[in-house]
Amino acid sequence: MDLRNKVAVVTGGSSGIGQSICRALVNEGCKVIFTYNSGEAGAKETIKITGGVAQEYKVDLNDNSGVEKFFSSIHKLDILINNAGIDVAPEDQFDMKAWRKTFEADLFWAVKCTGSAVPLMKAGGKILNISSEYADEWMGYPDDIAYSAAKAAINSLTRTLAKKLAPKISVNAISPGYVNTPMWKVTTDAEKKVLGRDQLIGRFIRPEEIAQMAIAILENDAMTGEVVVVDGGLSLKTV
Repeated sequence: MDLRNKVAVVTGGSSGIGQSICRALVNEGCKVIFTYNSGEAGAKETIKITGGVAQEYKVDLNDNSGVEKFFSSIHKLDILINNAGIDVAPEDQFDMKAWRKTFEADLFWAVKCTGSAVPLMKAGGKILNISSEYADEWMGYPDDIAYSAAKAAINSLTRTLAKKLAPKISVNAISPGYVNTPMWKVTTDAEKKVLGRDQLIGRFIRPEEIAQMAIAILENDAMTGEVVVVDGGLSLKTV
């Protein structure tokens, strides 16, 4: 796909990976619309780093009517990036309230947005989901079971939707390792340095490195149903 003048929606575009993807898409000539909820300062930063080109839309993705209203304001769509999500990580790994909250954000938001986006992709399009290395059946994190399970469901959703929507719409995902985003804001620099050594590259992945892969996937018309791992070698680090 030639990304010039394509219309792209990025959920959760006010920080981290989403913000970097917004900038990368704008640099490729896309018309970018991104959602945010509480991160107003981050939304302003996204607009600034994209040279005022990206457009923001405040929407609570838990609100079905709000999601529908947002997509009804868009008449044509070429690209959807399902990036928005949360990480609850409760002390009680069987806390059902935390499981519901996690699945709502890390799975159902993507389902809602995809359901609203597909009818707008009349000429075809691309859907890209942001997953996690914890989604891998061997890499599930025992201190964050709900998040791991929700992201595993995202991978399944990606592959099944690719079958359902082919050949008109392609669906892929990126599975990142440890990426230096606000999700790690409670982690000190010293702790990040130690955790970075768990990846073969010896450091945290930069958000823009995930954005680079996003662009490569969107430009490649031969890819669909793929979950592309960008984990710095985390899944290979066994010793």
